[in-house]
Amino acid sequence: MWQAAGRILSEHFGEHSFSDKKQLDGGEIHRSRSARYGDHPVFIKYNRRDMLQVFKTEAEQLDALSRSHTLTTPAVYGVGSTKEFSFLIMEYLPLKPFDSHSAYMFGQQLARLHQWHEQPRYGFDEDNLLGTNPQPNAWDKKWASFFAEKRIGWQLQLAKEKGIIFGDIDSIIRRVQQKLSDHQPQPSLLHGDLWPSNCAAVADGGTVAFDPACYWGDRECDLAMLSFFPELPMQILDGYQQVWPLESGFLERQPLYQLYYQLHRSHLFGDRYYQSAQTIIDDILAG
Repeated sequence: MWQAAGRILSEHFGEHSFSDKKQLDGGEIHRSRSARYGDHPVFIKYNRRDMLQVFKTEAEQLDALSRSHTLTTPAVYGVGSTKEFSFLIMEYLPLKPFDSHSAYMFGQQLARLHQWHEQPRYGFDEDNLLGTNPQPNAWDKKWASFFAEKRIGWQLQLAKEKGIIFGDIDSIIRRVQQKLSDHQPQPSLLHGDLWPSNCAAVADGGTVAFDPACYWGDRECDLAMLSFFPELPMQILDGYQQVWPLESGFLERQPLYQLYYQLHRSHLFGDRYYQSAQTIIDDILAG
């Protein structure tokens, strides 16, 4: 793998050798290493060879965010494979937890991402991935139908295929669509998977976001999980509100948007997320 990675990096930095190679902890799906290529710190995320498309998709999403010049993302140096592995090479950025200042700044940057560009529909030019699960993004002019069918309905079907049943799928889809029927927000480019493992402060005082699952949707989806993870300081929301205040009704819609990620995690990681997802669904059907 190092030889293949070196060929890619030589196109950016010329011929150098690797040093200070380290296996990194963490990562629920992929393995990762850091190293220096000459004087350049790099981060290599790798997995089986058949995961190459996953890494290509991730690189494309990081490029989409980078073009907005709002959120900071790691520079992508390339994607490659060997007989055993596929890998993604990025700039290495030493991460640290948000403090109140960096969280506020990140919230401002996130709001500017959501304001960037104009798009009349919801979806994306191609399907992509949430983690390793396919995320369908066929364009739709109505937010209620897009979210109910391509987010909640899709996750319910994936769960059902793994033997996890939350209730009648059609009934849940209809109820979600009814709850969003009067909500037609401006489509915003979303990070798409904003939780503590996918954003942080960096050593130079800035912030960074990575591991996206981008699409054009309701900006509230990127904010919905803030209250679920205490590791994400509420100063993120304060900074966001300073740039682009949220509309009334966010707190009522928040459980619907949390449900998408709870469903996704329930059939990946188990009971904690299953119970949370079932509670939200029961409330949706009862309300």
